[in-house]
Amino acid sequence: MTENENLKNEIKEEKSKEELDKEKGEKLEKESLQKAGNIAKAVKKYIKPKIKGGAKVFDLITDTEAKIEELGGSCAFPANICINNIAAHYTSPIKDDGLEIQEGDLVKIDLGVHIEGYIVDTAFSINLSEEESLENIIQAIEIALDAAKMLSKPKTNTRDIGKKIEEIVKGFKYNPIRELGGHQIERWTVHGKKQLPELGSQGGDIMEINEVFAIEIFASTGKGSVHNTQYSYIYEINPYAGRVPLRRKTSKQLLGFINKNYKTLPFAERWLAKEFRLGVAFGLQELIQQGKLQVHNVLAEKKGVNVAQIEETILITEEGFEQLT
Repeated sequence: MTENENLKNEIKEEKSKEELDKEKGEKLEKESLQKAGNIAKAVKKYIKPKIKGGAKVFDLITDTEAKIEELGGSCAFPANICINNIAAHYTSPIKDDGLEIQEGDLVKIDLGVHIEGYIVDTAFSINLSEEESLENIIQAIEIALDAAKMLSKPKTNTRDIGKKIEEIVKGFKYNPIRELGGHQIERWTVHGKKQLPELGSQGGDIMEINEVFAIEIFASTGKGSVHNTQYSYIYEINPYAGRVPLRRKTSKQLLGFINKNYKTLPFAERWLAKEFRLGVAFGLQELIQQGKLQVHNVLAEKKGVNVAQIEETILITEEGFEQLT
């Protein structure tokens, strides 16, 4: 065998190793996503009957997160429970604020599960109101979700999905929320590079095989626009921040703990309170001021408006999609 033939054979062997490693990685990813999805399904089934008038939001949130851990998963982000005009990013603060669900509320619960950074994201709404304006709001988002899934396949432009979502939600006399919507999910990143909008006028991205997307739909009785409130209980490492000087010892300890335990995933300030009895608020404040943390403010429509939400995670396959949650 000549030297050139030997070299060609070595290249072929190396390629086959790369292909095997890729296949192994894809198998691990799919199995992890499926496991996370099964946990998410079980948690939704577990927590749904508990969402009723008089239920304490703090208890529901901590119960949801504990169930994820009990079933062998990790929280991809703090469980959110948003009521009426509150659309996103509410989780209980360090000290229980006493918030309770009331009869007549429209309640959204959004939860995420990950297995070694492989994430699924899912949400549902419960309508405890008999208001005529809310009679069809759950039906609207469910039908829009089904239509969005049917359009999901390789080479689909997510703008076309957004157009269909907008058409259905508006057909029920509600408005999608322009600042919110679906998104790609990547390992250790809840909101990936590609977007899945709620409006046909918004930019889109092309779906590809093996990509993971959260189809997330909101329907509002208002104008379909949210604003930042003054409240924030969820934070996330800023991946673009370099080394910065930190004056407080607690700040340094918090940063090390966050990097080790949450990496690039969102976390709740109350999670830190389990590990650090003192100095959490001041430590977080310094990390935010130095640009090391991003803040997720609670997002809300105007008072008197109601918002419903639904979300499922899918894996794009050669045939179309596989629903994970």
